[in-house]
Amino acid sequence: MEKLSWNDSYLLGITEIDLQHKKLLSLADDMYEIVNGDEDSIKVNLSKVLKSLTDYTVYHFSNEEEFMKKYGYPSADMHKSMHDNFIAEVTKQIKSLNTATKTEAERLYKFLASWVLNHIAKSDKVWAEYVKPNLK
Repeated sequence: MEKLSWNDSYLLGITEIDLQHKKLLSLADDMYEIVNGDEDSIKVNLSKVLKSLTDYTVYHFSNEEEFMKKYGYPSADMHKSMHDNFIAEVTKQIKSLNTATKTEAERLYKFLASWVLNHIAKSDKVWAEYVKPNLK
């Protein structure tokens, strides 16, 4: 399994949001380390990092949505819907981690990391380009 890492092509040019995206990827990196660590400790360690990751994701999405509303981004509701769908899917996958096997944890990591990176690279870039000219 390949570790997905931050690179500056993901920068939106909005410092606060860029820092939050880096933090999200850092939390995903923590999950990667757990998944690739000792299989006996996956269940205990995974629950800790997932709690941090989900809490921070909710905070970050909320912050992004505030930016979009503040600057009148016309597709804010659609973007929020993407966030809501992501949270619902992650919640569903976390509930299915009954045994927290390495394979299940890897599947969740791949989903989280690829969704976050794709979302930043595509959807977030669109709203950021709309908002940036209005930033003070």
